[in-house]
Amino acid sequence: MSVRSTVCLLVLACGAAGCGDDTAARNCQDPADPKRQAAACTQVIAADPKSAKAYNNRCQAQNELKQYEKSLSDCNMAIKLAPSNASAYNNRGVAHEMKGEFDAALQDYDKAVALSPKFAVAYANRGDVYAKKGDKARAVTEYRQALAIEPDNDIALSGLKKLGARP
Repeated sequence: MSVRSTVCLLVLACGAAGCGDDTAARNCQDPADPKRQAAACTQVIAADPKSAKAYNNRCQAQNELKQYEKSLSDCNMAIKLAPSNASAYNNRGVAHEMKGEFDAALQDYDKAVALSPKFAVAYANRGDVYAKKGDKARAVTEYRQALAIEPDNDIALSGLKKLGARP
């Protein structure tokens, strides 16, 4: 078989499997429409069941859709496939936080920060949990840490405002 024939067969096989679907891949990474993002990530996962990024993106979309059990499942898979993915820990932390599981959320945010020390959103999310737990001093510290990394972080700015603290 010639090289050209082999390439044509590979292109056809990829098209049939959906791995050439750039629209699904693009939509899986676009959080503007969480419903569309989740559906697109499902397509990407069907074509590549080991795509940690697609599981993590679907996890994030499920959080936006308030589907926290589905989110936890996707985040767990993303972490299993890519244990050093700080974003997956942060997203799983959000799901735990929204379910009121504050200690589990803090563990995930801690892991996200340990993996990526400049992950401002994880610090801000950790601040939110401390605020919910009534630990204002620790919440303010976390929010300020987020702002030291990312001065326009909306989560941290909003959290400080709610607590009546200055940035």
